[in-house]
This record gives sequence, structure tokens and C-alpha cells, in this order.
Amino acid sequence: MAIFLWIFQFISPIAIILGGLYLLEDPSPASLIVGALSAVLGLVVGIVGWADTVPPRWFWVKSRKDLAGSRFMTAIGYAIQFFFLALAIFGLVEYFG
Repeated sequence: MAIFLWIFQFISPIAIILGGLYLLEDPSPASLIVGALSAVLGLVVGIVGWADTVPPRWFWVKSRKDLAGSRFMTAIGYAIQFFFLALAIFGLVEYFG
């Protein structure tokens, strides 16, 4: 899972840009529904994968409460990235297909 999250960090900025461009055009309702479903999947990946992105205890510079608060924000971030990833795929298929 950690390798997937590491690779996804490089893919997600491109997906957000392409998905945002597709969202500015007239997206189909099916693409928005698939985007919402993948956002739910991203929420689950963010909650489960949060532990893989936290450095070991000896590198912590925040308190335990600050680290626990970032778990929610990490999950929301992954949900947004997965939403735009689905829209980017729809946009690429529409453009090249």
C-alpha cells in the first residue's frame, strides 16, 4: 500500500489538473456519479493508508493530537484526488476515444 501511495503522489497533480479541465467543460452525470463513488473509495484509502504516510515516532515534530487530526484531512485529500482522477480518466477517454 505504501508503494501505491508513493506512486499516487506523482500521478495525482496531473489527474487533478486534467479532471478540473474536464469538470469545467460539460461533464456527463455518469462521470460525476463515478467520481463520487471513487471519492468514497479515496476516503477509505486515506483512512487506511494514513499510517503509511506518517513518519516513525522519532521523526515526529507534532504532538499526538496534531497527528491524529491530520488523519481526517489526509482522508479528505485522498477523496478529492480520487474524484478528480475519475474525471481525468473520463476526459482522456472522451478526448482520445
